[in-house]
Formats: sequence, structure tokens, C-alpha cells
Amino acid sequence: MVPYNPFDPDVLADPYPHYARLRAEDPVHWLESLSTYVVTRYDDVVALLRQPNLFSSAKGMGDLLSLVFGSGKGGGKARATGASAVSRSLIASDPPVHTDLRRLVSRAFTPRAIAELESRIRQIAKELVGGLVERGEGDFVADLAYPLPVIVIAELLGIPTERRADFKRWSDAIVSAFTLSADAATTRTQAIEMIDYFIEIVAQRRANPGKDMISILVTKGADGEDALTLDELVGFSTLLLVAGNETSTNLLGNSMRIFFERPDVLARVREDRSLLPQMLEEVLRFDAPVQCLFRATTAPAELSGVELPAGVRVMPVIGSANRDDRRFPDAHRFDLDRRSADHVGFGQGVHLCLGAPLARLEARIAMETLFNATGTIELAGDIVGTTSFLLRGCTSMPLKVDAA
Repeated sequence: MVPYNPFDPDVLADPYPHYARLRAEDPVHWLESLSTYVVTRYDDVVALLRQPNLFSSAKGMGDLLSLVFGSGKGGGKARATGASAVSRSLIASDPPVHTDLRRLVSRAFTPRAIAELESRIRQIAKELVGGLVERGEGDFVADLAYPLPVIVIAELLGIPTERRADFKRWSDAIVSAFTLSADAATTRTQAIEMIDYFIEIVAQRRANPGKDMISILVTKGADGEDALTLDELVGFSTLLLVAGNETSTNLLGNSMRIFFERPDVLARVREDRSLLPQMLEEVLRFDAPVQCLFRATTAPAELSGVELPAGVRVMPVIGSANRDDRRFPDAHRFDLDRRSADHVGFGQGVHLCLGAPLARLEARIAMETLFNATGTIELAGDIVGTTSFLLRGCTSMPLKVDAA
């Protein structure tokens, strides 16, 4: 059996050589520390993600997140709602519950709805980049990659941006549950505080609806459509907060890291901005913001010749699938000219990330704005990476910039 420890600092720093060995020698690897089968080949990961009835999100992501939010026993309404909201969120539900939920919340993510956000996202990006350029130095993550998606999400939900510090604290706490330094008690306390806040926000919108996304979902019942329950609204809001900002932040950080590692790529994209969309797709393949997910078998299954009994947890590794040479020639090489439309950076099947178009739009606008406002961009210190095996990105990236 191939040794593999996702918490090992060397693995966290660069998991890809370890994924390659797993794909070659042990593609369905039993990981005792997490009581899960680690699935690393592209075809297996796609097959797994496209069969939600056989590989359950509710029993995979749902059961794990329930540990983060609490069992629902004691601790007041927030604890009970937190556990229930997990089971009624998109990431942790199966059809037909997932089908109904996605139909209801997808109205907030139509192409038209996303397109209408572009001018406001450009305005936010211009303000953030302007501050960075005026100072001449800063941190790419703290000054742009993190605040941009958080401000956008806060405005979508109709929440004051001065709560940004709370957003970061709550989001960091949830993500920390998947790190070696996880503190279950602290994570749960922060999760319950977040749930409390969104329970209050939902109550406010029901009493006095506005034009924000929560208000739209609350008031649709008055239009004769199905209305979301409190659990569903809280589950949607927390998922959008955590997944929305983490995915976009990490996509931006990983993209900028590629630019510093590959000056030739940076030069081409700065010269021809039309290359940005395909550059971002290659980043999603090459260094995916979400590295893995969790599912559980509902019946006996087989992957790469390995028999899986019913009721076992499996971990499809997106980051490994996207580096599988069986699907992507020279997969270890970042290729700006590669057409990576079939990568699984945003998942596959019914759980394909609903917010993917928004993340792509935010990343493209952020990079365009940064390039338009600067003449040179230099790395001014060490890049600090995330310490979660679930997510991959950067937590700090010091920069020096000159105005265009």
C-alpha cells in the first residue's frame, strides 16, 4: 500500500507527486486516519461524481459537516438549525431534495443575474486595486483576493460589509476543521455564531424584505412558488458565504502564484487579455481551489477493480483527477494553450458548482483590473499556502507594484 498522509506538511505544500503515485499504484487507497477510500484517477472521480444515488453527498459531506455544526442536541435553536441546515444545503443533499433546492436557488445564479453583477464587481475591484497601487505595496490576498468575493457575497445577501471580519472568522473556522490544527470546540462555537446571525437575518427579511438574494428567496412563496424553509435559507447562506469566498479567493491566489512561477505566461496574458478566461480554466485544472470532496456508498460499488461495500466513505480527489495523464497529456505541465473544458475543478454532475460563473467572473475582472492599473508587479516576500487538504490556495502573498 502506498503511504499517504494528507496532513503531512510536505503533502500540503505540494500534493501532486503524492497523487501521481496513488494513481499509478493504489488508485482506490484506504486512508485509516479519515476512515475513507481516497479515489484519485480521473475516470473514477467522474464516475463517482456522476452517480449521486450510489455515492451519496448527504452521507459524505453531510455527515462530516454535521460534526462541524453540531449534532443538533442541546445548545439552543442555532445548534439545532445548524445540524438541520447542513442536511438541507446543496453540498450535502442528494436527489430529489437536492434537485428541488437547486431549482429554487438557481434563480439567483442565472446568466442574466450574473451578468448584471459585472459593473459592480468592476467598481469594487477598481477601489481595492486603487488602494494597493496608491500604497505601492501590500498583500494580494488580504488586499484583493479575499475582500473582493466577500464584498460581493455580502451585497448579494444584503449584509453590511463591515461584518467582513466576522465573515472571515467564520469562514476560517469552518475551513480549519479540515486541517491538522483543527479545534473542534472552537470551530463549533464559530459555526453556531454564524448560524445565529443568519437566523436573525432571515427573520429580518421575512418581516421587511428588500432586494437582496435572501429577500428574493423568502418572498417567492408569496408569488405562488415554493418558499425555502428556515433551514434551507440558513444552509444556502452559509454555503454561499464559505464556499463562495473560499473558491474565488483560492482561484485568484493560485492564478497569481502561477504568474510568478511562469513569467512567460504573465507576459502573454498581460499582452493579450483575451487569454485570461482560458488561463483561469487551466488554473482550475492545474491547481484546483477545491482539492477533494466526500461521498459515501449507498450500495456495493467498484472503482478501478476495488470492491467497495455499502456504507463506506469515499474521497474523490479533484486535484488528482485534473492531473491524470490518462485524460490530460503532460498533465503536470501548465499549458496556457490547453483546452481544459473537461476538468473537474468545479465538480461534475448534479453537484456542479452553482456559483462557478460568478467565481470565473470575479477572477477575470480582478486580474484585468490589476493589470490595467499596474506597470510592474513583483513578489515582495514568501507566499504562504493554505494548510487544509480540502482547499488549496494562498493565505498571504506580499507584493510591490508600480502604477501603469
